[in-house]
Amino acid sequence: MAAIDVPDAGSAAGRVLTLLHRHGPLTRSAVTAELGLAASAVGNALGDLTAMGLVRISDPSGAPTGRGRPSPVVEVNPDGPVAIAVQLTADRLTVGLVGLDRQISHVRVLDGSATDPATLIPALADAIADTAGRTERRCVGVCVAMPGFIRESDGFVRSALHLGWNDVPLAQRLASMSPIDAPIAVGRAATLAALAEFRYGAGRDAVTMLALSSERIGIGGGFIDAGTPLTGGGHALDAGHIIVEPGGLQCPCGARGCLEMYADSRALLRAADRRPQDAVTEIFDAATAGDRTAQEAIRLTAGHLVTGLTSLVNTLAPERVVLMGFLAHLYRAAADLVHDGLMASSAVARTARIAIIPGALHHATLVGAAEKAFAPLLRQPRS
Repeated sequence: MAAIDVPDAGSAAGRVLTLLHRHGPLTRSAVTAELGLAASAVGNALGDLTAMGLVRISDPSGAPTGRGRPSPVVEVNPDGPVAIAVQLTADRLTVGLVGLDRQISHVRVLDGSATDPATLIPALADAIADTAGRTERRCVGVCVAMPGFIRESDGFVRSALHLGWNDVPLAQRLASMSPIDAPIAVGRAATLAALAEFRYGAGRDAVTMLALSSERIGIGGGFIDAGTPLTGGGHALDAGHIIVEPGGLQCPCGARGCLEMYADSRALLRAADRRPQDAVTEIFDAATAGDRTAQEAIRLTAGHLVTGLTSLVNTLAPERVVLMGFLAHLYRAAADLVHDGLMASSAVARTARIAIIPGALHHATLVGAAEKAFAPLLRQPRS
């Protein structure tokens, strides 16, 4: 079994639940071996977790009885508690339920183009309440993942450039509007998506991982070192705002020539002389069909991505680079250019033979948000 990052500290029940949440079903003997706990401690923990409705234990199908019979299989209860995960971007909000088994359900994408906090926060509270009403399972936490500079200790949004927010106590306002008796957290979307890919997707088995993600607008970054995200003051690795074209296009952050002005989907649309409302998939399809304008637009946008990656890789020296969202599509369309360009421009990448791969999770940000929402329960399981 591949090593699973489970904290050494905490109760035996919390460590067992965390292992099952992150790995999936295991035999009782495998749980004991992986955690290095006494069999009696694991047995007591499983008894408590079963009584709380968090874990279920089953005998292997067709197992013989008596001495030498296979160890019982233990797993998180698929009918157990859920978290409500929300992804907030510059023009939409996505909300869904996530179980301890990481199964996602009741996903809805809603219009979020009215970004004024006085309008958007009540709409967000309504979406959370509506989602909670779609299940009879206990909700143990809510997490809103969004771009911006966030004080995660109390869910205070210091700044969210693409939403036009400054000094918004988001968690506090949502809590005052929510009928759900569950804690509400706010996290930086790029960091949470990176954590999800590290634990369950393209970053599995890596020690260090750099992830860049992009929805329609902007680019975010996350760096994971031995399972721990780099967070800084709540906005570490704001990758979209490293300079790739000094004196270039004006960015909302106040600088000129930022990476996200040259390597997100808006940049590709501009390079291909398309309208802002056009679908970027049309450009990728046209390039595949041999359209030279589309091919050149992809080459130009991917080249700027390489410039940004070079600075990030030389600074952080990750073992693996994971590209998510729009950037994953861009990489697939120009994989050789991105790989060869990075190897040519970064001695760190060449020496370490850094791998570049697209993200593997369909809803990485929702999975990451659920990880944050579940964290208190995993530390201290409760019914």
